[in-house]
Amino acid sequence: MAAPHAVFGQETREHDFTDLDRDVGVLKHVKLRLKLANRFIGQADFGSFEARSYQPEGRLKLTVPVAKNAGLRLLGTGRVIIYDFDGASDLAGDSPGSEDPFDSLNSWTLRLQGAYFLDEDVTLFSDKERWSILVDAFGKARWESGSDLSDALTWGGTLALGYKLAERLEVAAGLSIRTKLMKDGIGVSPLIEVDWRINDDWRLRSYGVGLEVERRLTERFRLFARVRLEGRSYRLEDRGGTIGKGKIHIRQLPTGLGFRWDLARRFRLTAALGAIAYQRLRVKNEDDDTIGSETADPSPYVMVRFDLRP
Repeated sequence: MAAPHAVFGQETREHDFTDLDRDVGVLKHVKLRLKLANRFIGQADFGSFEARSYQPEGRLKLTVPVAKNAGLRLLGTGRVIIYDFDGASDLAGDSPGSEDPFDSLNSWTLRLQGAYFLDEDVTLFSDKERWSILVDAFGKARWESGSDLSDALTWGGTLALGYKLAERLEVAAGLSIRTKLMKDGIGVSPLIEVDWRINDDWRLRSYGVGLEVERRLTERFRLFARVRLEGRSYRLEDRGGTIGKGKIHIRQLPTGLGFRWDLARRFRLTAALGAIAYQRLRVKNEDDDTIGSETADPSPYVMVRFDLRP
């Protein structure tokens, strides 16, 4: 369940509620995890231009037990998308710093999360179930290099109800609210996460707007298949004219196969190979009107991630 969560048609989100829910009542000391990942997307043909991208990412997760039935977590994530373009495009006009349609895209997110287990005698369906209350508050920024960071800030939070049945099934359901990039008002979106350990070898879980199936081969080695819809918006540098300080929205549908390999007690290697089955770039101006959109043919991707648990 605690996979990155994407709200339907909106921004990709990263809650990791299930991990926090699972640690409460078990974790005795502070737990620190560091994730370093890279994803390379091969040449994608958008019609008027071609592009490939390199996406390094780092993530820090600090979990702190505060009581027998409660815990807190701090999450920090940073990512950059570096594009290499072939051909000209007026999708977003030229970047003020180059002849490419846009420069590298950056993002950071800081989250504070909490989980509180209700008393064991609070049950509805089984004496093996546990209910919890999950909360999340975040600040994030997504911007093109050269743009004003203050224009790219958004804030929000989530309130959810968690359900855990023995060690087999975990569910979280709730609502997320957030400020909107480049628009007034508040956005409200549903949150639904599921993690089902079908048996000792098979696992099915939601992974944003998508699914992941995992098969355990040994205690240290697992295979998985995944499909997921991703969507993120980035504030653009001021281009003047009809765009001004607009934004670019990236929508992708990666599908792939991969493995998780616990090389040591505190070190895990994850790798995946697949295709971006659908990829669209859409640019909006300051008035939130679409002024350009390009869709690419399917392209290959490779992802490698290192998990360190000191």
